[in-house]
Parts: sequence; C-alpha cells; structure tokens
Amino acid sequence: MLRQLAGGSGHRSILRIGPAGENRSAMACINVDTYRHFGRLGGGAVMGAKNLKAIVIVGDESFELPANKEYAPLFQKIYGQLTETNMMEKYHNLGTPVNVAVLNGIKAMPCRNLQRTSDEAISGITGETFAERTLLRNAACSGCPVGCIHLGFVREKFSEPNHYLYRQVTYDHEPIATMGAMLSVLDAFQVLSLLEIAEKAGLDVISAGVALAWATEASEKGLISDKETLVPLKFGDAGAYARAVKHLGTGANDFYRLLGQGTLKAAEQYGGTDFACVLGQEMAGYATGEVFFISQALGFRHSHLDAGGYSYDQKQKEKDIAKAVEFLVQDEMDRVFLTSMVSCLFAREVYKEAVLADCLNAVGYRNLAQNVDSVAKRIQAMRWHMRLKTGFDPESVKIPERFKQVVTWQGPIDTNYLNSLQKTYAQRIRKMATLDESSPS
Repeated sequence: MLRQLAGGSGHRSILRIGPAGENRSAMACINVDTYRHFGRLGGGAVMGAKNLKAIVIVGDESFELPANKEYAPLFQKIYGQLTETNMMEKYHNLGTPVNVAVLNGIKAMPCRNLQRTSDEAISGITGETFAERTLLRNAACSGCPVGCIHLGFVREKFSEPNHYLYRQVTYDHEPIATMGAMLSVLDAFQVLSLLEIAEKAGLDVISAGVALAWATEASEKGLISDKETLVPLKFGDAGAYARAVKHLGTGANDFYRLLGQGTLKAAEQYGGTDFACVLGQEMAGYATGEVFFISQALGFRHSHLDAGGYSYDQKQKEKDIAKAVEFLVQDEMDRVFLTSMVSCLFAREVYKEAVLADCLNAVGYRNLAQNVDSVAKRIQAMRWHMRLKTGFDPESVKIPERFKQVVTWQGPIDTNYLNSLQKTYAQRIRKMATLDESSPS
C-alpha cells in the first residue's frame, strides 16, 4: 500500500514500525527497506508515540557529477576496492555470521544467557551452516555494490498436499547470537523463524533475545512463573520462544510490558539483576573480555559499533589500561567521522582518513578534507557533552555479576582490570566532553 501511494519509479525508501513501536516498547526498532534496521535504543517507540506508522522517502533527481578530473578515477579506485579485493570479501561471502564459529572456538560466544562461552552443538547455527542450508540470495542497500545482506528462507506448509510458502528473512551475527546461542536454539531454520516473528513484531532482535534468555533463567530459578511468561520457557525450546516473542512485541501482560522497557527493569522488580546480560542495553553477541564489556557499557549508544572493543580483546593479551582506553577513544573518533559521512561501518577498512580526504577534495570540500582529525574530535566532544549534560554518569554504570563470571580462552575475567578500565575510561569520557570553542565546527 505504501509503495502504491508513494508512486515514483522505484527510487524510494520506507521506514516502518510494528506492534512493539505502537506499544512504545523500549525494544522497538524501525525497519528500513525490509532488510535493515534502526535496531537499538527504541527508535520505534518514538515513532509509535507520535502515532506514526511509516515514513516514505521518494526521489527521482540526481546531483551533477563534479566537473574536475579527480572524481571519476577516484570513484573507480574505491569501487574496485569494494568489489575486486578481499577488503569486503568477508561481508559478501559468509557475512558477519562467520564470527559464530570463530568466537565459539575461542570461548567468546555468549551462550545460554552467558552461562557459558561456547557450545558443542554450535555447528547448527554457524555462518557456514546458514549459507549451506538456508541462503537464498544476497542483497545490498541502495547504491552499494557489495551485497552483504544475506537472505535465508523459512517455509510454511499448507493443508493441501505439496503446497508451501517460502518467506525471506535476513540474518547476521548479532541476530544469530541472541536469538540462537543465547537461547540455546541451535537450528538455523528455527532461528530464522524466530527472527521473522521478531520482524513482524517490530522488535530489536538483540534486546529481545537477551531479554528472553534472562526470563528463561529467571524461570529456572523460580523468580517468575508461567503466570508471568504465559508459556513455559526452556532453553532450546524454539516453539515456546516463538510465542514469547509475540507476547513481548504486543505487551501481552504486565510482565511483558515491563520486560519490553528493558531487561534490567524487569530484573529490578522480579530479581535476577546479577544475571541480566545488560551493558547499558542488552549485550551484543561478543563475550570477548573486559575491553568489550566496558566499551559497550560506557559507549555513547551502548553499542558494539561505538568502538571495536571486541576486536581489541582478541588481538591484545596485555592488560594495559592506558593503551586500551586510548584505543577506544581513537577508534570511536574514527567511527564518528565515518558515520557522519553517511558511510557503512562495514567499509571502514576502505574509507581510511586519507581516502576520506581524497573524496572530500573531489567533491569540493577542501577545507574539511584538511581538517578531518580536528573535526572528528569536535563531533566526538559534542556528542559526549550532550550525553553528560542529559544525565549520563559513566562512573555509576554497573556491570552485572554474570559478566564477571565469564571464562574465555584467556581465562576468567579479571575484575580488577575491568573496574580500572571503567574508572579510567569514565575519566576520559568526561575529558572528551569538554568543548573547545576554538575548534573547527
């Protein structure tokens, strides 16, 4: 209906919400062109609060190409790096689900509500398994030549003999980790079915999966009962989770409405805060260690994409607090500028600072090209200044006990290192938030 109303020649983008957004769940996401999302931080609830179901953006015009000689060869160079080198190969081939087997192999995969960091039966939901058994095709965001969107299928059988309906469902590492490993659902098709239900509900699958993992353990420990969950929750029971996801999206009762406001909200009322896997918001699919835990817990959006703490944990063995914090600050600054340029972070290995400067020069932004570093610092400072001004206190963020019980390939979590990281990074955040009015804006 939206496509018919919008008209045009197909150059359009549609943003829409589901029941979770209409019910103002803090886990409500905004679906973008079916296969991508503004997934976290409750953007869907903002639209729902405005009684806004969808936004359609239509455009049939284009910009004139720059008249200079720099643009065309630079475009071809970058296009070649994106499509003909191995710089983006990971994202096009198996995609981010390649991480599932890798993280499981080094005991860094959050499983069964983070009760453990690997699972012997993980092969049922690895990137390789999804590709071999479920993959229908690759797709790409508008204008992108890479094709990192991986579409699997779910199949529904009708009452008539040999009548089936196939539906396409996108998958990535994070949805597999949270709707699969965290719930001990270790069959690729079952995970896709859960993802499809979450899509229809308009839920962020990361938060929804982690919330239901907490609810399952809370049920096992007797903190909640079927009265709250409406369906008996048991790790590995995909059928029960299918119903629970619907209950969470629609806010079927007081328990699910409270859980939809955040796992910690429910844990504070029912108990179980110590095993609520929340780092500012429900954790992403990495149990790599102290730097990642602090990175997400204190990060600007409490997102694994604020900085690559998960990567740092895997590459650095020494517990150098100053070095780790410097990495988080610098990596965040690089990502801040890249996202301000409206670039996909998957392409961050292509769009290094020098390439970005070349791009800016080619389209006439020469002053900006000469000041990438200082502008990035300014943007970073403005973000943190706003965050602290609206009440964020990095020193007061609590890391639930479950994270301190994690054992990875490097051994048990070092709580002294974890606490020192938080203290030092919090101090650095406050320093970053001090605006220098003489910096370029």
